[in-house]
Amino acid sequence: MRRNLLVPIVAAALALAVPSAASARVLELGAGNGGGDKAKPSCPSNPCLAVTRATGFQVSAGTAKNQYTAPGTGRVVALTLTLGKPSDSQVGFFNRQGGGTAKVRVAILRPAGTAAGNAPQYVLNAQSEDINVVPFFGQTVQFPLYTSLLVRKGYIVALTVPTWAPVLAVSNLSNSFAWRSSRVAPCSTNPERQPPHTQAGTTKTYFCLYRPAQLTYSATIVTTPSATSPQSSGKSG
Repeated sequence: MRRNLLVPIVAAALALAVPSAASARVLELGAGNGGGDKAKPSCPSNPCLAVTRATGFQVSAGTAKNQYTAPGTGRVVALTLTLGKPSDSQVGFFNRQGGGTAKVRVAILRPAGTAAGNAPQYVLNAQSEDINVVPFFGQTVQFPLYTSLLVRKGYIVALTVPTWAPVLAVSNLSNSFAWRSSRVAPCSTNPERQPPHTQAGTTKTYFCLYRPAQLTYSATIVTTPSATSPQSSGKSG
């Protein structure tokens, strides 16, 4: 009789010693409340506007701010783009201006204080391989990264355009839609003289703020689970 009672008592004690499950979360930075999948890229309108040779990120989209700031540590595993569909003549123009066909990268930026004039500075902490977007003009498409990128709380998930890409929306937007670029004044300088932020470990001043405008991208993050402690069952003795 006594032996039979020990079995459920021991089983209950073991259950109390097991920590509660900790799970990763999947987050889409820039997807909600005016995020990257909500706006319509400019091209093929006339004029057709595209991002050329720059690294940047959206700082505000209507009432939403800091949508591309990582809320915790994790890995960036995918990039989603809403791409315009430029005409053949527009593609030829941008190929010449951008120095090649349309490509993008994911860039992880670490805040590094401010420069003169209170302009923010960022270190390029990591970046993805080039992603060829030409076959996907006119579509919204998600690109899985071959190698995921570490991102820590407070880092920025930005978009680098080494050549050019039709990922810019400007129509029907208020001045509350703004994105920040890795360029310095004057912001209208020929982009060949102000290349994108592509050398890992270097710091750049992100002086230029463009409005009304929106970069049409979002990024998928899988967060790192946090450890939890076993729960106490009460007093012993």
